[in-house]
This record gives sequence, C-alpha cells and structure tokens, in this order.
Amino acid sequence: MDTRISDQISEGGTTLITRICLALIVLICMVGHLGCSQDGGGDNWRLIESGTEAHLHGVHFVDGKRGWAVGTEGLVLATSDGGLTWNEQSPRKAITRHPLNKVHFSTASNGWAVSRMGEVHYTGSSGKSWSKQVTPVENGLLALHFVNATEGWAIGGYGTILHTADGGGRWEKQRTSSNSHLWAVHFADSRNGWAVGEKGAIVHTRNGGKVWLEQRSNTEQPLLGVFFTNANTGWIVGANGLILHTANGGNTWERQTVPVKKSLRDVAFVSPQQGWAVGEEGLILHTADAGITWTPQPTSTTLNLLDIYLHKNRSWVVGAKGTILRRG
Repeated sequence: MDTRISDQISEGGTTLITRICLALIVLICMVGHLGCSQDGGGDNWRLIESGTEAHLHGVHFVDGKRGWAVGTEGLVLATSDGGLTWNEQSPRKAITRHPLNKVHFSTASNGWAVSRMGEVHYTGSSGKSWSKQVTPVENGLLALHFVNATEGWAIGGYGTILHTADGGGRWEKQRTSSNSHLWAVHFADSRNGWAVGEKGAIVHTRNGGKVWLEQRSNTEQPLLGVFFTNANTGWIVGANGLILHTANGGNTWERQTVPVKKSLRDVAFVSPQQGWAVGEEGLILHTADAGITWTPQPTSTTLNLLDIYLHKNRSWVVGAKGTILRRG
C-alpha cells in the first residue's frame, strides 16, 4: 500500500477517535449537569421508610443529622443519621391525645411542640421525655418559631400569639388586631416576624411582638406557610398554588407565577435565591431565582406534603400517612 495512503488512514483514524472521545466527554458533562444541577436544587427526592401510617405535621433538624418529626396523637419520631432511618421516640397518646402540629428545637436538647387546647410540650432531653408548659389560652396552637435557645413565639386560633423569653417557663399573650386563625409564623431575627392565616391574614411585628400590625395581602385565600431570609425578603404560600413575595418587609406583596393550582402548605429557603414549596398530592416546587420561576420536582408519592425543613444542602419533607422525603 502507498505509504501516503496509509498515513492518511492512520491520521483519519486518530482524528475520528479524538472526535469520539471529545463527544463522550461532552455527553458525560451534560448528564452530570442534569443529574446534579449547579445551583444545588437537584430533584433527587428519596422516599424514606418512617415506620408509621400516622400523619406527620411537622419536622425540624438542629444539624445535618439530628432531627424530629411530629404528628397524629402526640407521635414523635427521631433520627440521628440525617433522616435515613427514623425511630419512634414517643408513641401515640404518650404526650397527648391531640395531634402535634409543629416542632422546633433550639438546641440538640431543647425542643417544643404545639397542639390543641393551648398545649405547648417541652423537652430538655432531646425528646426522651416531654412535659406540658403552662399557657394562658385554650385555643389550638398551630405553629411556633424560636430565634434562639430561650425566645420564641407560638400562634394559633382566633389571632392567638404567645411569646416566651425564658424557654417556655412563662408564655404571655401578645396583642394583635386580627381575630383570624393563624397557621404559620416565621421570624427573620428577634425583632422582625410575620404570622399568616385564614382569609389572607398577615400580621407583622418590628419590635419582637410588642406591637403587631396587619399587612395587606390583596387576597382572601388561606395563607398556610411563611418564610423570610432577612428582614426584607420573604414568601408566603397558600391555597390554589398561591405564592406571594415581598422585597420590602411586607409593605407590598406581589403574586408570583406558579405552574399549578394545588394548595401549598409550607415554604423554605436556603438563600435569597433558592427555595422550595410543598403541598397537595406530593407536590414540590423549586426556585433558583427567588421565585421568578417555580418548577415542579418529581417525587415518588401522591400524598399531601405538610412541612419542609432545610439545612445547608439537605432537605426533609413530611406529610400524610407517615410520608417522609429526603434530599441531599
């Protein structure tokens, strides 16, 4: 064979191999990008065995490993491995016969859970034992939030807002002009907080609850979840796919575009840009641009999702019939 022809075949083969290698590298990079998005919002939600069919209403973690979930008839579940496995820490009816609606731990030892009839339950032993704290109300308490180891708020029916500055040793009522049932509360810091509820109700404080003032939501829809990343930037979620956003502390609220009409029960953000909202029929929405766009993420459940908690690159969601989802 002519050596020139042989050299051309050899060179052509090398070029072809080089092109194939480059194409494979590009393909691998594309798959890697799709499977684990650079913004950390990957949609790899994993369904975790909870060991219960009870409804789980609340979840909270103190770090990437230690967390608690609460639900039907006082049930408390705990995990020490980041939510991969869960154990029944307090069986149903041991703490209360009422559902525990939300849970919050300020340290690995100190936590609170709220329920009906004005019940606040406290643990100083990482959930091994619980005691009922005295409150001045008998209305159902639906949510709570602590800003440090001792100061927190609990909210509930008929505009109820309770405050403690000593870890629940004493709970005092704070005044608000709203008589609406309040379903969610969040504080950006020890002074700036918001509570939301029925018929579009929003109340806000700039002084730790000494004064609560109403804000205009411009909706009559039930508002079910609220989250702020700082004193100015926040989101509210509610019925029929409603998501509201503010960039000025709630002076004005604007509706964001959402691709679904299912009710959303909770919302949380890890940064001013990246957050998730959860709701009916296994719905999880994600945004990487502060809510300019919301995108559904696939889950392996069609049950209602009721609460979400985020810690760095990990996320946990709980819901109906013992549903627990984990990401990260």
